Amino acid sequence: MHPTLLRFGPWRPIHLPLIFFVFLAIVAVWTWLERRSKERRRSSRWKLAVEILVQAAIPTIIVYLLVNRIGPLQVRSYGVMMLGAFAAALTCMYLDRDRYDFTRLQVLQVALLGFAGGILGGRLGFVALNWSDYAAEVPAVMDLWQGGMSWHGGLAGGLLTIAIAAPLIGVSFARCFDLAAPGLAVGYAVARVGCYLNGCCYGIPSTHPWAVTFPQVGGRMPESSVHPTQFYAAAGALVFVLPLLLLLTPYLKKPFNRFLGFVALYSVLRYVVEAFRREATAEVLQIMPVFTIGQAASVLLFALALIVIVLRERHSRGDAASE
Repeated sequence: MHPTLLRFGPWRPIHLPLIFFVFLAIVAVWTWLERRSKERRRSSRWKLAVEILVQAAIPTIIVYLLVNRIGPLQVRSYGVMMLGAFAAALTCMYLDRDRYDFTRLQVLQVALLGFAGGILGGRLGFVALNWSDYAAEVPAVMDLWQGGMSWHGGLAGGLLTIAIAAPLIGVSFARCFDLAAPGLAVGYAVARVGCYLNGCCYGIPSTHPWAVTFPQVGGRMPESSVHPTQFYAAAGALVFVLPLLLLLTPYLKKPFNRFLGFVALYSVLRYVVEAFRREATAEVLQIMPVFTIGQAASVLLFALALIVIVLRERHSRGDAASE
């Protein structure tokens, strides 16, 4: 477990050129990719150079001031992996954008807004499930760098955010999530690695050779070896959810059904992993003790997703046959 990967700062003025050149390289590469597309109106070389310099200078100054004001700035492994999950999902969406006729800019806008909504919803969902830990310390609710996210809360937050933003961007709400579905599977796998590094979402005690032991931090870590459920979830997303989703994609014709296919497959994975997990979602559901909270949610989502897919696809094929 490595909750903190790096520490930055405080910096001296001599470090400014290095920080600037890092941002300059990022902006230059992004601008080059944009200019390869016909979607962007080409400007003069001087104007373009000024734009790139300004776009690199602004984050340089902000980062420098923030690090020196707050520093030393700690780079948390959980946050890094969440950004890695976003980058992985964005890459998948970018490569698959032509399937649903999205422009590069629309892909970026949808990904950023969905990510922001997912982070907020995921955090609020986690806090709701663990309210006893936050009731006496409400400001800690938004301490995202400490980890703690609810997948179902993140899903709800992303859906709500895109529902509001899709008409403004000029894209179909349903197709946004169809496009995002494979990327969500890949991003989920990356994010679960962050859970492992942060020491959350761990499993029940285990004596298997692959069991892991987390170092004690503030008395919140399990004292015995446990199932590495974070890796169970990550592996399941890559070898079960993603391949089956791609295999089913040609048969899911109706908008939103590809995303519902992802929800159904994910629910199967989550149901299995929950059998080995601890913490809030692994608590027994009082009204149906045969299920944990996470398993009950998975069964419900699987049933709803499967029913909607079958009904909509059957209706679609019936319409096609009658024409």
